[in-house]
Amino acid sequence: MDFLKILREDSALAEEFDSLFDFFLLDALSPREDADGRVTFSLPGMAFARDGSGGEYHLLEDGSIGYYSSEGEAGRLAENMDDLFSLIVSCICWHDCCDAKQYVDAKTLETYGQKQRSINLEDIDMDSYRRISHILGIPMDKELAPVLERFRKATQRQPLYQCVFHEDDGSLTESYGLMFE
Repeated sequence: MDFLKILREDSALAEEFDSLFDFFLLDALSPREDADGRVTFSLPGMAFARDGSGGEYHLLEDGSIGYYSSEGEAGRLAENMDDLFSLIVSCICWHDCCDAKQYVDAKTLETYGQKQRSINLEDIDMDSYRRISHILGIPMDKELAPVLERFRKATQRQPLYQCVFHEDDGSLTESYGLMFE
């Protein structure tokens, strides 16, 4: 399903999606934020969405999806748009599912994902969530372990999606990965 097209053609839906998932869709593919030329990325790509904290979603040259945060994190989130939207809608806030220690087996991962989703559901407009889930065809009660395992695999696939910040003193600072220990 072409999720970007659906959101672009329905501005009310796009606004509702942004309100629930902190995902502001750009009008078109755009150059990535590069801090006035001080950030370089390991893979070619274009920005297609932003979040409220200044993070960007990038469509990479190979069709996979990268993310670059304003806090210096960068990495691949998903192998394609379908996996990205499944992650966003199923997990509500994928940022809360980055604890690498929880990715030991399917049962632990499912319990972890369900706990995070349950916490995030406390502050969400359920009518809006149901509507978006239905329109996009992504079940609200989807098993999370497979979704999160695809996410983990994408973050680790080589070549890694990274960025380097060029400091004023000429030194280089590499981005942090999305999965934390």
